[in-house]
Amino acid sequence: MPIQLSTGALRDIFSISKQGQVQAPITVQVTATKPVFLEKELKKYRVMMTDGVYIAHGLMDEQCMPYVSNNNFTRYCIIQIKQYSVFSTQKHLVLIKDVELLSSEGEKVQQKDFINVDTYFAEHPEDDYLGLSKKSESPAPASFEQPQQPPKQQPQYPPGSAPVGSKPPGRIAPIESLSPYQNQWTIKARVSYKGDLRTWSNAKGEGKLFSVNFLDESDEIKATAFNDVAEKLYKLLEEGKVYYISKARVQTAKKQFNHLSHPYELAFERDTEVTECFDTANVPTLNFSFVKLNQIQNLETNAIVDVIGALKTVNPSFQITAKSTGKAFDRRNVTIVDDTGFAIDVGLWNSTAIDFSIPEGSVVAFKGCKVQEFNGKSLTLTQAGTMVANPETPESYQLKGWYDHQGINENFKSLKVETGSNQVSNRKTIAEAEEENLGKSDRPDYFSIKATIGFTKVDNFCYPACSNESQNQSTQKSGQVNTCNRKLIELNDGSWKCERCDLTFSEPTYRYIFNCSVMDNTGQLWLTLFDQEAHKLFGVDASVLKKYQQDEADGVGKNFTELTSSILFKEYSFRVRARQDNYNDNVRIRYQAVGLDYLDYNQEADALCKELEALLG
Repeated sequence: MPIQLSTGALRDIFSISKQGQVQAPITVQVTATKPVFLEKELKKYRVMMTDGVYIAHGLMDEQCMPYVSNNNFTRYCIIQIKQYSVFSTQKHLVLIKDVELLSSEGEKVQQKDFINVDTYFAEHPEDDYLGLSKKSESPAPASFEQPQQPPKQQPQYPPGSAPVGSKPPGRIAPIESLSPYQNQWTIKARVSYKGDLRTWSNAKGEGKLFSVNFLDESDEIKATAFNDVAEKLYKLLEEGKVYYISKARVQTAKKQFNHLSHPYELAFERDTEVTECFDTANVPTLNFSFVKLNQIQNLETNAIVDVIGALKTVNPSFQITAKSTGKAFDRRNVTIVDDTGFAIDVGLWNSTAIDFSIPEGSVVAFKGCKVQEFNGKSLTLTQAGTMVANPETPESYQLKGWYDHQGINENFKSLKVETGSNQVSNRKTIAEAEEENLGKSDRPDYFSIKATIGFTKVDNFCYPACSNESQNQSTQKSGQVNTCNRKLIELNDGSWKCERCDLTFSEPTYRYIFNCSVMDNTGQLWLTLFDQEAHKLFGVDASVLKKYQQDEADGVGKNFTELTSSILFKEYSFRVRARQDNYNDNVRIRYQAVGLDYLDYNQEADALCKELEALLG
């Protein structure tokens, strides 16, 4: 029996006269699809869909993507929309928040056989809830959630608080709907983070900037202001307050400076409008997307995550000095645990570290932590990050009950790499790594091996790298300096240029990208060592080894051959990251050394003794 479509529903959800009469779910047929990718990852899914009479644009939200990816969503499939909102982007658009696939093989239809809702409301502007067809000098952006709620009483402004001539807009767009394809929109959002007003300088000049994050019920987005606009808005915006924002430029998010999941960010301009809103009841204060602690071991270094856990240990604060600037910074490490049985260290900086006073046993949520890799995995709270003790979330209540009744007496597995004989006993052989298919999952796998270097590729062991240093909002707090490291291009005059930084250098700084074959008694694999690990292996910078290579080519000395030969047929302990790589349809596992240590034979002997004792019972 054919599936019955919700005839007329795609018109009625935009109709003033039909408000409150359309009940989810809505059954429609997809007539066209277009996946939306960001950095090769499927983020959203655009569709054209029909209810049998009318046709409209739809956008499947990011939260639907796991379901869409795992099911056969194709053209002409029939779906059931369980939750949605509608808004305007110069077109009537349905934002799909929850969906179910009813059939992947619907009857083939033609879009021209149906009435476009945009065309219908152009002919019936008096019934258009979003007001797209009404003639106005500056039409307001439109959005509403399903189901439609009764209108709320206008907020009462304290005397003198509301800017002259300002008033709340009639309709609000959700942050998750913002894209460069919308010309007019207004959002109502809370400032969840406000950065410092900072100065910047590069080859093109200097100026001022600051950034804020805006949060509503749908998503969170970053906004940045420069120079005069920055000075003006920095005084106006306050962290924790709610504002109406419009007429800012929507642009693709610069992920090297932006850890939020939204694919776009805002740029404040001279005509950007920001008005404080005093009706704040439905605007959340924080938006967490928690990751369980046992999942962090499989995350990439520098990934940004939100975590929540019971506070197991609070260590004393201490000072470290940045090598690049000589400036001292305060640091404190705390350890949190959760019900997966794992523990992880979280690094806090400066005033957050000094003023930390949360008692052990409390539940703490961290928003905006960076994953770090040094002798295992740890976290550091970024400058734009937030720490909340005992937040009022379901995860917090559940963790508190678990820790007080059970977790307080448990032993936890640390995500730091064990040292000594325990580290030795937890190694794998190369054959075991291959048999366990490490590296073939969606995320990289990590393991340790003891192996001998049997062959090296020394022809291209390094590359000319840009040495330009800078700081962003994630590293300024810790004093850490980012180096560009992009490959330089040699110009005709012998100088070297970085296209990313638009800088020219008389001489390049070389960095390692060294490949070698390692083996144990069970197998062999190719390892790539980048700058930190290769420097530890050779004992000299890549620039020094490059000079040895050039000197030897000119007939001066044999330092290059002697040094590259000295590492052969020696055993080392490697911490390996395995990840599947697809290049020109050729799928293979790439192995990278993320840690390297010379063998400590005292520890090796201790580990063998313990293994023998276990065998002898």
